[in-house]
Amino acid sequence: MKRQFFIAGVQFRPWAEIDKAVKEMKVGFRLGLVPEPTNRFDPNAIKIEYNTETADGAETTFLGYVPKKFSSEVSSLLGIGVPVICTVDEVNPAAKTYEMIKVTVSIPIEDEEESEEE
Repeated sequence: MKRQFFIAGVQFRPWAEIDKAVKEMKVGFRLGLVPEPTNRFDPNAIKIEYNTETADGAETTFLGYVPKKFSSEVSSLLGIGVPVICTVDEVNPAAKTYEMIKVTVSIPIEDEEESEEE
């Protein structure tokens, strides 16, 4: 499974937090995927978070969601323990808010994991 998309709902997040994250974020960064089963709009909702280390410890910025058309698939995989990764493909601070961050959500292939360890 490999899905590429713009993060949904970014325009509804606090602008100062999004602006800061977008300025720090680089292509290739990994983002966190957190199921949100109590979401009133989508019981399969998956939050996408940007995690950074600061002098005061870890800081998490809630960026938005996996789009609804992919959330069921991603939620199901996470629910059965499949390692799903979310990687930043594009960051464009000048774009419209809902097109600022493009990501790929995928299942790592074992050969890729082995080569990373070498």
